[in-house]
Amino acid sequence: MRDTHRETVTESYAFACLSCGHGWERTYRIEHHVDPLGHPFVLYFADEERVPSPLSRPRCPDCGGGRIRLMRSGLVERVEHALDRAPRPAPGKRI
Repeated sequence: MRDTHRETVTESYAFACLSCGHGWERTYRIEHHVDPLGHPFVLYFADEERVPSPLSRPRCPDCGGGRIRLMRSGLVERVEHALDRAPRPAPGKRI
């Protein structure tokens, strides 16, 4: 059931799986609605598909794990960039 009065916002979140270490980011279109009885409800969309709230039990797309840390967007990209720039040990050398 959809109403004609809604507020739509876009929010991005960063996720990190505490089981396998995978990190990812996703942008959501969030529609704030009011039902005919005046009760508010929210719908989440990612890639034009309706999805569950990223705040309720997200799962890792790599390992399926449910131990997920939610962070502000941009953090996964910054960590990946830092890892790409970090010096690498010489082959056979221990850190």
